[in-house]
Amino acid sequence: MNRKWILLNLALIALAGSIVYLLRQHSVEAQAHERAIFEQAARARNVPLPPKMVVPQPLAAAQYLDVAQRNLFSSDRNPNVIIEPPKAPPPPPPMPALPAYFGQIGIGEPSILLSAANQPQKRYHSGDKIGPFEIVRFDLQKITFKWNDQDVERNLSELTPKDAPTLTQPVAAAPAPSTSPRVSSIGGGTTDASKPDSQVGFDIGGGFRACVNGETSPSGTIVGGYRKIVTRGPMGNSCRWEPVSK
Repeated sequence: MNRKWILLNLALIALAGSIVYLLRQHSVEAQAHERAIFEQAARARNVPLPPKMVVPQPLAAAQYLDVAQRNLFSSDRNPNVIIEPPKAPPPPPPMPALPAYFGQIGIGEPSILLSAANQPQKRYHSGDKIGPFEIVRFDLQKITFKWNDQDVERNLSELTPKDAPTLTQPVAAAPAPSTSPRVSSIGGGTTDASKPDSQVGFDIGGGFRACVNGETSPSGTIVGGYRKIVTRGPMGNSCRWEPVSK
């Protein structure tokens, strides 16, 4: 019984399909016949025929690639990633003015007379700091500072003020200065030992004084309780004033 019902259902489905196919075929033929009649009537009246319908092509994503890349409202759709160059490091700060040089002293550990930023001159040794600079080494010709982790080397002549006396030859120890208020000078007469003459320069330690630039008195001259000593050396003459012993 069930088999008969199945066969009956299949026959009904086939019949329905045939009817649908016939109706579809009849509809297509009717449309074609109707179009032929209209075309024939149009030709008789010289009416231009409408263009045939163009079937649109299926959409392809590749055709819209340019639109997606140039979307002004979505910068992340640009495949060309713009990498900004690294910022240049800031320039180093300008180096401040170097200390002024006034001379050297060879009594004990070698020391050098320097003055920073118009401050009074002081004695410094290798390894000492003067302002932002550290003294690395020095000799009778050059001095090397360390600033901003860099070595800065200069000739001593570049750091010597124009109006400063020079003392480049290390001096030796001498007797203590005399306490006598008045001593004799080469040309006769007396001078006050407590007030050095303008020919005698600044105190360089150990009781010695530097020579003044342009002062041309001979070696052995006594002024203000100090005797001028000029020493010849391989680097040239050096000059100093030492106290006159009693």
